[in-house]
Amino acid sequence: MTAHELQGELALSRTASRVAVPAEMIQAKKSAGAAFSLACDASGLDDKEIYIPLGLDPATFSRIKSGKNTLSGDSIGDFCRVVGNTVYPQWIAYQVGCGLVVLKTEAERRAEAAEIRAAEAEKKLAWALDVIKGVKA
Repeated sequence: MTAHELQGELALSRTASRVAVPAEMIQAKKSAGAAFSLACDASGLDDKEIYIPLGLDPATFSRIKSGKNTLSGDSIGDFCRVVGNTVYPQWIAYQVGCGLVVLKTEAERRAEAAEIRAAEAEKKLAWALDVIKGVKA
C-alpha cells in the first residue's frame, strides 16, 4: 500500500448553529417533512453535513425532507444532536397535543454531582478539624 492509500479521509464537520426556533414557527409546519426541513435549515449545516453523520444516503434524506419518508424514531436523538435543535420532535409532540420538556442537561447533571462531592468533602473536613481539636485539647 502506498502512503496515500494508508492515509484516511479527514472528516471535516462544522457544528450546528444553536438557534432558538419559536414554537409558533414549528407548530405552523403542515407536515413532518416541513418540520424536518426547518430543523435542518435552523442548523446552518449543508445537507451533506447532516445525512453523512446519520448514516443516511442522499436519496433517503431528500425523501424525508419532502415528507415521503420519515426519520426512524431510533434516529431522532442522533438527528437532534447533529442539527443542534429539537425542532423535529417538538413538531411531533405538538401533533398529539403535547410539548417537550428538557429534563436535565449534561451540565446540570455534572453540577449536581459536583455539589454532592463538595458537601461530602465539607463533612470530612469538619470531622478532621474536630479530631485535630480533640487531640490538641
